[in-house]
Amino acid sequence: MATDPKVQEQIYQILREIGEFTDLEALAVVNREGMKISFFAKKGADADLLSAISAAILSTGEQAVSINEHGELLEVIVRGEKGFTILSNAGDYILIGSSLELNSMGLTIRVLRKYADKIEDIVCGNCEDIGPINV
Repeated sequence: MATDPKVQEQIYQILREIGEFTDLEALAVVNREGMKISFFAKKGADADLLSAISAAILSTGEQAVSINEHGELLEVIVRGEKGFTILSNAGDYILIGSSLELNSMGLTIRVLRKYADKIEDIVCGNCEDIGPINV
């Protein structure tokens, strides 16, 4: 279960690793109700606000994908003129990354997709090794 401190620590280590590969200022894993499981930020960010907003955004994205028959939701991207936030589907959880560096969005999508699968495995108890993922 994701509230297990060992699982939270594994997820936190993954968020730190993602931070090394990307220009993301804030990373979080939340459940679908918007409750924070783990959070990592290079700069000051409001973890609770990011978590809560994500549940509403994800719900809207899932409805859009369903109505338009696009298959399973992979991610939701919210882009502004000064940055972006990506919500990546991790099973019963959401991997969130936020950045002010618009040029890195393509790489960030690829990295988050790979790590979302890893996080899903960890919270389901199927992953013992949390070694780095090659991107």
